[in-house]
Amino acid sequence: MLTAQKIWSPTNLKEAWEIQNHIGIGEYCLVSGGTWLRTQWEANLREMSTNLISLEKIAEMQEVTEQLAFGKREIVIGAQVTLANCIESELMQTYLPSLVKACRRIAAPSIRNQATIGGNIYTAAGDTIPVFLIYEAKLRWFNGQTIETEPLEQWLITLQANQFKRDNRMLVGLTIEVEAQDDFSFFIKVGRRETFTASLVTVAGKGTVDNNGLFGSVLLAAGGGPVPARLSATELATCNRSGSTELFKSIYKSITTEFEATTDAFASAEYKKTVVANLLVSELFDRWEKNHLGGVTNVAGS
Repeated sequence: MLTAQKIWSPTNLKEAWEIQNHIGIGEYCLVSGGTWLRTQWEANLREMSTNLISLEKIAEMQEVTEQLAFGKREIVIGAQVTLANCIESELMQTYLPSLVKACRRIAAPSIRNQATIGGNIYTAAGDTIPVFLIYEAKLRWFNGQTIETEPLEQWLITLQANQFKRDNRMLVGLTIEVEAQDDFSFFIKVGRRETFTASLVTVAGKGTVDNNGLFGSVLLAAGGGPVPARLSATELATCNRSGSTELFKSIYKSITTEFEATTDAFASAEYKKTVVANLLVSELFDRWEKNHLGGVTNVAGS
């Protein structure tokens, strides 16, 4: 028997909160772009709720803005901002080139015109997440009264610990501090095809390397495990050390030890570990070699 769906279209956060409280937990589904949800529904992996709360009319969730907070420059990205909007944003092209690259590598243009940053993050498996992790993004949640912030990394850790059970807070967007200048940043996606399938692994990194080959402020992240994650131990082993054969060998070993990969229908966990280690070491070596030999230093997002 067919069940009729009711679509709710709030125009602000308070209204959306009141609607979901009126309906009750478990009786509704928040819908952003809906591209990920649609694939779940069509594959019978998730039952469509009888109440769909569309967030597309909430204006404050659709903007990319720049602000000063405690004297530091921040980029604020609304959860309703589409992947296509990210690609076209001058602010992101200037300050977050690796995010722009990640968005370009997701799906087809028709999907990028509809899929949102909020949806990509909320899946806990989106290809943009490693980039947001290296920029230490903070999620902005509406709890019914105020906007509260939470580091993306902490949310992912807590979500996994809670067996991916989400609370009823509404993801409004995220903020990224962009005051520090990096010599390099990168994003790489490895999939079975260029853009139209889920990735096997994704990696992202950023940092500095001076003319003497000394690494500093290196942050690394990878997807292909239970959730995308920072590689904090590897970061610590890389920072304040000069490039050398011994260093790159130790980085490779650290990555294969630290990165928690998962086996799926297309690749084993060990294969994913190897790919991630090869990609990250190759990128770090390339950045070090260019500076060590007096080459180009400002290669962010290349």
